[in-house]
Amino acid sequence: MMRAQRGTVAALLLAAVVAACTEVSTDPQVPLSLQFDSFPALAVVVGDTMRGADLLPARIAAKAFNGAGDSVDDQQIRLLGIDTSSVRAFRLIDGLRIVGSVITPTVRVVAQAGSLQSQTQTFAVVRAPTGLNRFPADSLDSLVYNAVDTARRFKDVRIAVFAADTLLTGLRIRFRIVSFATSILDSVRMIDSVTRRPTASALMTGQGAAVRLRAFPKAGATGSGTVAIEASFKAFGLDVPGSPRLFNIRLVPRTP
Repeated sequence: MMRAQRGTVAALLLAAVVAACTEVSTDPQVPLSLQFDSFPALAVVVGDTMRGADLLPARIAAKAFNGAGDSVDDQQIRLLGIDTSSVRAFRLIDGLRIVGSVITPTVRVVAQAGSLQSQTQTFAVVRAPTGLNRFPADSLDSLVYNAVDTARRFKDVRIAVFAADTLLTGLRIRFRIVSFATSILDSVRMIDSVTRRPTASALMTGQGAAVRLRAFPKAGATGSGTVAIEASFKAFGLDVPGSPRLFNIRLVPRTP
């Protein structure tokens, strides 16, 4: 028992010594922690700003906090390229908004505030897009809306942004449900095809930008109809050719 008490006292004394030697600034403008979240997109068009889910210029989600847990002025946060090509590839405007400067496949950056530095994150600077279209062009446009098998009640919709014949990966495409046959369906939902979470946009990959539709039929409803989907992409604040792209998904009833 005595040994346990001595051990506890020793530990408390050590903690007191460490606390006495550690000075935590109370200045509300001194950053003591740094948060650098993922980018709103993984690519930016050269000459344009990086765009978020709504296709408006997006702020980079980097924040610094003081000892009280309050955010510190953004002016103390810097976004730095960690090699020569990364430094040349972008510039910042209006705080933490990225503009692409030079086409670069891999741009490596860190966020810095005072003596704090984040882990490296990457994005690309790509060519200006020339169009937006379905991908692949011959994909089926039908959904078995009342299938018992859950997998058949989903429909993946894919759109691609091109520069000539090249797919531009990393850019964000916006999707919107324009209308659906209310006589057949209660609702239609769009979810991320990977995370299964509700979404209104998707990032371009080598397989296009995909959202998954799920239809919720009304009890006892029969017949056929459509779901109208709109996909869009903006560069330099304007819709690229082919955007917004409106297309229909046919609602097909399950057959025995």
